[in-house]
Amino acid sequence: MAGPIKIVHCGLGSIGQGVARLILQTPGLKIVGATDPAPHMAGLDLGAVLGLGRRLRVKVDGDPARFIKKTRADVAVLATASSFKAIKPQIADLLARRVNVVTTCEELAYPSPRNQSGFKQLDRLARRYKVSVLGTGVNPGYAMDSLALALTAPCARVDRIAVTRVVDAGTRRLPLQRKVGAGLNLNQFRRAAGDGAVGHVGLSESAHLIAGALGWKLERIDEALEPAVAPRDLETDHLRIPAGAAAGIRQTLRAYRDGKLAISLELQMYVGAETPRDHILIDGSPPINMTIDAGIDGDFATAAVVVNSLPRLLDARAGLLTMLDLPLVHYFNPALLKGLPRKKTV
Repeated sequence: MAGPIKIVHCGLGSIGQGVARLILQTPGLKIVGATDPAPHMAGLDLGAVLGLGRRLRVKVDGDPARFIKKTRADVAVLATASSFKAIKPQIADLLARRVNVVTTCEELAYPSPRNQSGFKQLDRLARRYKVSVLGTGVNPGYAMDSLALALTAPCARVDRIAVTRVVDAGTRRLPLQRKVGAGLNLNQFRRAAGDGAVGHVGLSESAHLIAGALGWKLERIDEALEPAVAPRDLETDHLRIPAGAAAGIRQTLRAYRDGKLAISLELQMYVGAETPRDHILIDGSPPINMTIDAGIDGDFATAAVVVNSLPRLLDARAGLLTMLDLPLVHYFNPALLKGLPRKKTV
């Protein structure tokens, strides 16, 4: 199948725009369409939306449903929502157009129990139209699951995996700062957490991805979400946070098998976090203890994981896939795209 990989973008928020910019820098990939319901984007050239100072001759469609129904492309990059329920109809419509899908929807990273029936439905649809769907990103998809699994390669036995991710939310985009509740007083934080408006989506998917890879049957999962309290007045480019207010989150998951703790995941994401890092501890034979100083840049890394997944996705079997179903995803030389076998979609 000659020519560049044709890509459409559904969702042009911060993450969607980051993916689009990286795709534009990657030879062998071509953006042929884009959509976002935001009124201030509708009808604009994608180059203007991305702040490039040049036209791309791709107009942003303000009606995603209309756009999807006429889409012709090899791949759709879907960066619209964290909820499986919210994104499922869009994926189904893209599959009916015989378009492969890679999405940053956190709940698509792995079929946790609450979404298993929906996963099976989309898997059947993808197989019917002979295309593939992949949910991925930096977290879930890499930092707190796939990376830990890769580190178990030299282990003859694994008893427990513990992952801690510490992120200074003050260096991140405004939507993420709001998502972690930065600036809310503690009563507001607890109400927002109870409504699901605050907190990270994906720890459960990461835990089930790890357990699925290792053949572990999880008996119980305990999750907790607490505010990280600002010890002093804090300020970001977007927010002012008074001392005593929420600066972000401390979110944990503990998963048990055979009566013992098997998976520990801890996400500390708050403004002013000291010593940002990604730490993975594997209790096994041999034990492994790895720290990535300064941590992984989540926004840029999400875009890179999506782009680096494309050649694997296009060469994969049809169906709804996870990172466990693909060969090792890594940085690829764009020159390799020339000889890449691809499922025929357009």
